[in-house]
Amino acid sequence: MTLPPALPDDEDLYRALVESIPAIFYIDRPDDLSTNYYTSPQALDLLGYTQEEWGTTPELWMAKIHPDDRERVLGENERSNRTGEPFFCEYRMQTRDGRIVWIRDEAVLEMDDEGRPRHWRGLMLDVTAQKEAEEKLRWSLEVLRRTIQQRRELAQRLERAQEEERRRVAADLHDDPIQVMSAVDLRLQMLADSPAGASAAELANLHETVVRAIERLRSLVFELRPSTLDRDGLGPALKAYVEHAALQTGWTTAVIDRVGTEPGPELRAMLYRIAVEAIGNARKHAHATHVEVRAVSAGAGVMVSVIDDGVGFDPGVAAEPRPGHLGLQTMVERAELLGGWCRISSEPGAGTRVECWLPRGDEPTSAGPPV
Repeated sequence: MTLPPALPDDEDLYRALVESIPAIFYIDRPDDLSTNYYTSPQALDLLGYTQEEWGTTPELWMAKIHPDDRERVLGENERSNRTGEPFFCEYRMQTRDGRIVWIRDEAVLEMDDEGRPRHWRGLMLDVTAQKEAEEKLRWSLEVLRRTIQQRRELAQRLERAQEEERRRVAADLHDDPIQVMSAVDLRLQMLADSPAGASAAELANLHETVVRAIERLRSLVFELRPSTLDRDGLGPALKAYVEHAALQTGWTTAVIDRVGTEPGPELRAMLYRIAVEAIGNARKHAHATHVEVRAVSAGAGVMVSVIDDGVGFDPGVAAEPRPGHLGLQTMVERAELLGGWCRISSEPGAGTRVECWLPRGDEPTSAGPPV
C-alpha cells in the first residue's frame, strides 16, 4: 500500500493555510499602536503595503484609517486592549494608490500560560462591494421614501384642487343655471295660469334666458368631461373645447390632431385635463389673440401643446396653484407621476407654451419623445 506524502511541519502548514485565504491575517501587540508582529502577504494586493512596511512602521495602520472613521476605530481598539474583549470594527482605509476600501476587522486576544495578554490574532476582510451595495440600497430606499412622500403630497394637492373644483361647479350650478331655470319655471307657471297675458316679447325673453342657461351648462360640461372625449377621442374633444373658448374670447384658433391610434381612457383624460387647464389659464390671464392646440403621437407616447401669443409671464413666480386649479407645478408633477413630463415656457411679452408628454401604457417607454 502506498502511503500519502508526509505533511509539512506545523509552521509551514499554518503559513500555507493563512496565505491562501482571501483576507489579511495579522498578529499585533496589545498596545495602543497595535504594533505588528506579522501581516500576511494579501496586504500588498489589498492595500498596497508590503509585509516589511507593516512590520517596521508601527503607525502605518493608524495613519491609513480614513479620517472620518479614525476616532471611532481607535476608541474601539483602546476598549478591546483594556477589557480583553474581541475587537470588531468596520471602517475605511486608504490604499497606497489613493483608493478607499472598506475593511471588516475582527481579532481575538491570545493569552500566555499565565493568563497575560500575549497578542491579537485578527483577520481583515475586504467588504467594499458589500458596503457599496448597501449604500446603493440605502440610496434607493431614500429615493423611494421621497417619491412616496411626494406622491402623497401630490395626491393631497390634487384632492384639494378637485374638491375646490367640485365646490366651484356646485356654486356655478346653484347661482346660474338652477336659479335661472327656477325663475323661468315660476314665470311659466304664471303664464300657465294666465296664458292670454303672454306676449311674444316675453316668450322670446324666456327663450333667450333658457338658451343662456343651456350654454352655461354646456360650458360646465366642457370643463368637466365632454362626451366628445369618450365618443370621438382626444383631438376632437380639444377642438370642441378651444372653439368653445374662442366664442367667449374672440381668439383665432388652430387645432392640429395627429394622434393616430387613440390613447387609452385614463391617458386621454389626463392629457385633456392638462390641456384644458392650460387653455383656461390663457383665457383668464394671457390676453391672447391666437391660440394653437396640438395633439400628436411622439415616441412611445402622446404630446399635447397649448401655445398662445399673449402677454406671457415669469414661470418662477407663478408656481403656486390658484384655488380650484391644478397650478403649473402640480401639472408638472401630475405628468411626472404617470412617467411623462410637462414643460411651461414663457416670458413677459412673449406668449406661453405648455407642452405635456405622457407614455402610452401598452408601449415601451424607453423611447421617449423628441426633446
